[in-house]
Amino acid sequence: MKKLLLLFGALTLSLTSCSSDDSSSESTDAVLLKKTILTDSDGEKITTVYTYNGNKIVSMVDDSGDVNLYYTYTDDLITKIEFKLPNGTLEQVNTYTYDSNKRLSVFVRSEPTDKLGSKTVYTYNTDGTVSAKNYRGDDKTQTTLNGESKVFFDKGEVVKITSDYSPNKTFTHDDKFNPMKNVLGMDKLAFEDSDADGVVHNIISEKNSDNNVVTSTYVFTYNAANYPTKSVDTEEGETTTTEYFY
Repeated sequence: MKKLLLLFGALTLSLTSCSSDDSSSESTDAVLLKKTILTDSDGEKITTVYTYNGNKIVSMVDDSGDVNLYYTYTDDLITKIEFKLPNGTLEQVNTYTYDSNKRLSVFVRSEPTDKLGSKTVYTYNTDGTVSAKNYRGDDKTQTTLNGESKVFFDKGEVVKITSDYSPNKTFTHDDKFNPMKNVLGMDKLAFEDSDADGVVHNIISEKNSDNNVVTSTYVFTYNAANYPTKSVDTEEGETTTTEYFY
């Protein structure tokens, strides 16, 4: 969820997306996030609306005038996210490939206006960690190694990411429910891009473990079902408040 807040707050983590399998398109009783209202330190507000087909996310559309996200599924896995401006201009495409165990194996980012792209290849280690090799290159080859990282887990949540190209990070979580917990396939992407999202629970702090400095904190208020209704997020000295509606 943290990356979604960054996306729609700081930049701002789909038009109707196509799915090759509509077997999950029937209505669901699962709790799904329908809207957020983010208020930044200057009092500016951004409202984001989340649209679903059953428990498959279709789009995240906000009123900032910046990019919106549109999702494509293959069976029950998210295989593409398109980033589009309100006028429909395609700004970026993320594509995702999975192994035979339905684990994320390759993540590719491309931009229509840039011939260069990036690719991350994931390896699942016997000790439960995930190694990631990051490549840069043109939009077809992407063969230049651009750095490596490793993801560590505890009870399915990302608790540490080490990297040879960015600060090492550690994450702590609450014991309540993540707003995106019931969105099909979202848990597979919890560690893409050498960052972390909560899977079942919410990240409440991020620390640069190289110098032991806390860089971000997230303070939540919850409803009776233990889903967040509000968060106060402090990242790099900037504070934003987000309200959640289900």
